[in-house]
Amino acid sequence: MKSLMKKVFAAAAAIATVFGLAATTVATANAADNATLTVSTADAKFARKTVNAYKMFSATVSGDGKAVSYTLTDEWKPFFKDPAASGLTDNGVTDANVNDKANDYVSKLKDDALIAFAAKASNWAQTKANNITANATATVSQNAATDGKYTATFTGLDYGYYVVAVPGATVANTNGQYAALVRVHSTTVGVDIKGALPTVVKKVNGEGATHAKIGDPLTFTLTSTIPDMSAYSTYTFNFKDTLSKGLTFNQVDSVKVGDTTLTKNTDYTVTTTNEASGETLLTVAMNEFKKKQQTNAGKTITVTYTATLNKDAVVGGHGNTNSATIQYSNNPSTGGTGESEPSKVRVFTYGFTVDKYTGDNYTDAATRLAGAKFTLAPKNGDPMSFVQVNAGSANANAVYRVAKADETGATTIITTPQSGKVDFQGLKNGEYTLTETEAPAGYNKLASAIGVKVEGQNNGTDTTNATVHITYNNDNGSDYNQTASNGVIPVRNKSGVVLPGTGGMGTIAFTVIGVLVIALGVAWTLKRKNA
Repeated sequence: MKSLMKKVFAAAAAIATVFGLAATTVATANAADNATLTVSTADAKFARKTVNAYKMFSATVSGDGKAVSYTLTDEWKPFFKDPAASGLTDNGVTDANVNDKANDYVSKLKDDALIAFAAKASNWAQTKANNITANATATVSQNAATDGKYTATFTGLDYGYYVVAVPGATVANTNGQYAALVRVHSTTVGVDIKGALPTVVKKVNGEGATHAKIGDPLTFTLTSTIPDMSAYSTYTFNFKDTLSKGLTFNQVDSVKVGDTTLTKNTDYTVTTTNEASGETLLTVAMNEFKKKQQTNAGKTITVTYTATLNKDAVVGGHGNTNSATIQYSNNPSTGGTGESEPSKVRVFTYGFTVDKYTGDNYTDAATRLAGAKFTLAPKNGDPMSFVQVNAGSANANAVYRVAKADETGATTIITTPQSGKVDFQGLKNGEYTLTETEAPAGYNKLASAIGVKVEGQNNGTDTTNATVHITYNNDNGSDYNQTASNGVIPVRNKSGVVLPGTGGMGTIAFTVIGVLVIALGVAWTLKRKNA
């Protein structure tokens, strides 16, 4: 009899010992259920997101708080009776014993098995067909506190064992943890938000920013992670990319899951829309995403496409910014969608100004020269082609931008206007040779070409403008020892020297002398006759 009683008490203790909490006494009714659960995260992506709390087990706690007893809620009994949902594979689960079986099963879970169970529970609770309603909801704060944490607070909770999850949250790391299991058996409880929301990382030529000349092709990559879609019957997953006015979309080169290339119009579709602003909206929409890719949850998915820097590109300044997001299903219960934080890249192109003048001093009052002709070439390369954007005037710079391949109206000869100033635009970083091919009438052509170095510096996706350094030398060497203030290179022409010639006053002098000789000869002849 004593042996039997020991077994009975041992079984009772095992049932009461759930989730690592040993019951040392028989639990009594709770004095008051009025718990506060604070959920927190340092991840700004969760700001303003909804957090749901689902009570899986009710709990009673002893007066001294040392003993806890859990009772499975009616809503969660179908979960544990379905082996595929919960992982409880005991074939003997019935309505009569499901509470004990669930207690025993969960109390023995640990490490990866417990994490996997949390994911299963979260998915099951959020699956619309299961008709589970969150016992409580809260919203993550818009701004972080002084400790850098964003928080959501549940108040007035009953004691129990809760599944806490953000709708739409998915795989956070390699162990697949994206839901929290929380023991609420005291008045104040805290837990970190688990999981991650779909994100995208955008690169241009493998970087967060790059430089290019007008007409250059650029390669963009959009990289994300396939989410766990277990809670969903269908799942929306679209790449949405906005190309600035200065970029012309070419084509999507590939969409890959890991190293596997997907098929266009079967696995995904591509659409482009020309916005009124001049921007282009590129959408790469995944087809039957859950059906085809659920088994690849956690793997990377990458879109690669090309675009060309065009004539509308912003020169210097903030550059040409474009951004990408992921549109994704964020609530299996309602079928809603959300959009990730944008990932931005910038493409920069640069320029400089030539100021043609004459005189001993380079000042605003110096005489400017029209009609000087130049070519600009990459160092040791052929002259580049440009298109005239503005002819210039006495008070305005002429503007020439780099021509695209086979563009009509292109020329390699750049001519200064009355203002003497010419803007060369659409250049990438590098060394260039500026050659005067013809001087203005009455002036001597430069004896040697000018070496120019363009060095644009930027910090990727930051919002600051690029910093551009233009340096040059007057003998086309590699020692760029002069700095172009505000990107302006002064180029001086000297007027030609007046050379001496025959005729003029020399002829007059000889004529006068001749007349005098003749006059003296006549006078001498007359004097002899009179003698």
